[in-house]
Amino acid sequence: MEKTMNGTEYNGNILYGKKWAVCGDSFTSGVTGTVFEEGFCKGMPKTYPYFIAERNHMEIVRFFEGGRCLGYPADNTFHNSLTDPAQDFYYRNIPEDADYITIYLGINDSHHEHGKAKDGEDPTGPIPIGTMEDQTTATYCGAWNEVLSWLIENRPFAHIGMLVSNGCDREEYRTVQINMAKKYGIPYIDMNGDRFTPVMIRSQNPDISAQVKKMVMLKQAVDYPHNTHPNDKAHEYESCFIEDFLRRI
Repeated sequence: MEKTMNGTEYNGNILYGKKWAVCGDSFTSGVTGTVFEEGFCKGMPKTYPYFIAERNHMEIVRFFEGGRCLGYPADNTFHNSLTDPAQDFYYRNIPEDADYITIYLGINDSHHEHGKAKDGEDPTGPIPIGTMEDQTTATYCGAWNEVLSWLIENRPFAHIGMLVSNGCDREEYRTVQINMAKKYGIPYIDMNGDRFTPVMIRSQNPDISAQVKKMVMLKQAVDYPHNTHPNDKAHEYESCFIEDFLRRI
């Protein structure tokens, strides 16, 4: 049987048995507590990474947790950040043999943009959005510049992709992520919905009607309006097109 680059046998499924480093927040970790009761992912939460791993027997390397940010505040008052060097989940700890790396972060960074956050401002650790030229992890844009440039240099043959965050406090975060993906030549899918990707909960795409956004919210939320995280069905649904994305990068 043909061998893959990492020496494993290739059975015709490009994702089978691959190692996937998943970076994200509660939209990745889930909030319902529902787990797989049997199968390859027995005991794991019913969220999009594990739906995909279940179908393809993938190894998930967990760089996701509720509340996680991409930026790391200059005042060091917040530490649930992918760019905090003191943490095990620091982005430079992504394994050298990771086959796939995805980043789906921005919701909590927008909550840390003091004075502009809307639905859940966090008083600790200010993380301004910054500019596309920033070279500091203390801003959201600067953190993207550091993480993406490092990954391209140090994980050159990993398949890197961006999931543009839905649920941020304002549309500018969506725009920044798309522009960063273009700047670094990183493939992306827009979880806010576009002509390639279905609209998901809490979309910030201004082209999508308010009526559609409301219908999606009612169907996909855990408990609208009290808990607007994606429910189990939403995770299963989005796992299909996220899996397709992985196969194309």
